[in-house]
Amino acid sequence: MKKLLVVTVLSVSSVFAASPVWSCSMAGPNTHIGVVTDVNASANTFTMMDAETRHPITFVTTQELLKGISKNQQVTVTFQKTGKNLIAKTVQL
Repeated sequence: MKKLLVVTVLSVSSVFAASPVWSCSMAGPNTHIGVVTDVNASANTFTMMDAETRHPITFVTTQELLKGISKNQQVTVTFQKTGKNLIAKTVQL
């Protein structure tokens, strides 16, 4: 019985350790995780490749938040949907 428990714990641990990022659905509501693919300072937007869906998502944000964002960074974004726009509220690098 102990051996089975140890094997189960090790198996589950290896699955989570092999995962590079948590999926967006596990991150919480109004949250996306992914890698930045484009930053457009003149439009106050950035685009990321969503880790879960593998689709690009573009966020509108402030100049202040854009300052720390660059291509190829992994980010976690909390957002609010306003009309057709996704407004980034926080960006964690």
